[in-house]
Amino acid sequence: MKDIFGNLRAFTSQKFRCMGCNRKYRRIPLKGVCLRCGGKLSLTVYKGGIAKYVSPALGLVNRFELDSYYGDRLSLVKEELRSIFQEEEEVEEQLDKQINLTDFMRD
Repeated sequence: MKDIFGNLRAFTSQKFRCMGCNRKYRRIPLKGVCLRCGGKLSLTVYKGGIAKYVSPALGLVNRFELDSYYGDRLSLVKEELRSIFQEEEEVEEQLDKQINLTDFMRD
């Protein structure tokens, strides 16, 4: 469980790495590419490194009938993963939706 929480914490404070020259950035530069070589930037921690352990850990909690504390903590991790990694379709829908100023006006 420590690995799951550690990986989740690392994801939220991760760095970005240039795929060309391996330079690391704390934040993505405004240009969106590496300032040294112009290479593509990539994350240093991925969703798979966090999510792959959650289901097996929940299985162990259920199999060995561990205290509800562990199941609750893992449920919170699943919820946090869901909130961090929204489905791409949901994000695209939100971007495609246009909101008028009149939508906020009261009748």
